[in-house]
Amino acid sequence: MMNFCNITSLKKDFLASIIVFLIAMPLAIGISIACGLPVYSGLIAAIIGGIVVGIFSGNSLQVSGPAAGLILIIVDIIANQGIDKLFLVIFVVGLMQITFGLFSLGKWFRAISPAIIQGMLAGIGISIFLSQFHIMLDSKPQNTFFANIADLLKVIYDSVLPFDGSQHHHAAFIGILTIGTIILWNNIPKKKFKLIPAALVAVLCASLVAGIWHFDINYISLGKNFWSDVNFISIGTFKHVLDLKILFSALIITFIASAETLLTSNAIDKMCERSKTDYNKEIIAQGLGNSLSGLVGGLPLTGVIVRSAANINADAQTRLSTVLHGVWILLFVSLFPQVLNCIPQAALAAILVYTGFKLVDINAAKELYRLSKGEFAIYMITLVAILFTNLFEGILVGFGAALAKSVFKMLKVNIRIENDETEDKVIVRLSGNIIFLQLPQLIDIFEKLPDDKAVYVCADRLHFIDHACADYIKDWQTSRLSSKYPVDVDWEKMMHTYPSFKWKNFHKNS
Repeated sequence: MMNFCNITSLKKDFLASIIVFLIAMPLAIGISIACGLPVYSGLIAAIIGGIVVGIFSGNSLQVSGPAAGLILIIVDIIANQGIDKLFLVIFVVGLMQITFGLFSLGKWFRAISPAIIQGMLAGIGISIFLSQFHIMLDSKPQNTFFANIADLLKVIYDSVLPFDGSQHHHAAFIGILTIGTIILWNNIPKKKFKLIPAALVAVLCASLVAGIWHFDINYISLGKNFWSDVNFISIGTFKHVLDLKILFSALIITFIASAETLLTSNAIDKMCERSKTDYNKEIIAQGLGNSLSGLVGGLPLTGVIVRSAANINADAQTRLSTVLHGVWILLFVSLFPQVLNCIPQAALAAILVYTGFKLVDINAAKELYRLSKGEFAIYMITLVAILFTNLFEGILVGFGAALAKSVFKMLKVNIRIENDETEDKVIVRLSGNIIFLQLPQLIDIFEKLPDDKAVYVCADRLHFIDHACADYIKDWQTSRLSSKYPVDVDWEKMMHTYPSFKWKNFHKNS
């Protein structure tokens, strides 16, 4: 499974694993806190994502772990069903993914409009930005988009004026320091410095400043023994495994996590020539990881683009780098868990504020607008729906908009009228699909054709025509038989669009 023979490859994988480990640690902790869970949940998920998913993955360079994109839905499940059932949901997600992979259904998770994906990411980004902005200022986020917006100005005011050295002021300072460090580090021109992750540098700076000045703000709280926080699913919880709410929630996470994973895999394949994803194998690996993560109280896993891109940019050669990054997290939390207690929560929230901001890809939105106003409308509808409802309902609204657009385009009668002056003839060119729902438009167009010219109905570009529309054209042709101007209909081409229809008998009646 693994080719570890090449010493150069081993060295590159080792260095890449260190970089990914340093990126994954603060993100896993920050996502846990954002979900309202102990840091254990994010870290154990990162360990499983690195070691278990890394070994069985269908993409050797992809890194899996807890993802910011699932924060909203996790918070919603905890609020409505409780923490115990959240982990049961994650366990069921794993079983669903394994089933989908075994039945070779992995590729279907890629059948999503880019406009919906971009709208989903932008909606998630804005929601994360607003909720984590509160936490960055050591304040409590509200439950809805409107409430967070309404509360935002008050929270900012309390963190700025009057500047009296309160908890909010210190937290605000740490948050601004963290984001400023990330931006500054990302803009350093020398590439050798960029090998060190910006998020790690920011967390170290924030922790040092908060520790030196003894800021009275919220810090990570972790006991001496990391493994004392293990939260196995109780046997009694499994009796709810077939509850509709559990299955429905699991299906939502399965859909979103699998789509994000496979889209990440697709992006990695484009970034690196060495990468070639087996999508069904990848879904099975994610399923194994999620089922195990749910059993031991971990967050749901997906393939994550930031850590995967860092892995590739660090010149990783094999899946060893992914597996080792999980091993480093495992060793760190087992041997030095209390080091994490020095990290201010405001710093981790600031990283997620920055992440949320980056998820709103303005350039991608501009490109959608340039390519198609309809696709941009789907993007905006998905984004707004997520902000005003929740993640799953917002995606459903986006799918509905995309479906409505497709139906509209399909039902639009595409008929071009051409005047052939040399033969004093009108050519009617039918194209696309024409069905009974378009019959009123078809009738309107044919009734307006001139009576004093020959007409030729061309079906070269027609993909499909149903009985109702073909029957109307036949009746229209029959009504023109008494005219001295001939009417010619390309029945032979129409027959190829609907081969199961009894065209022979139909045509005989015409």
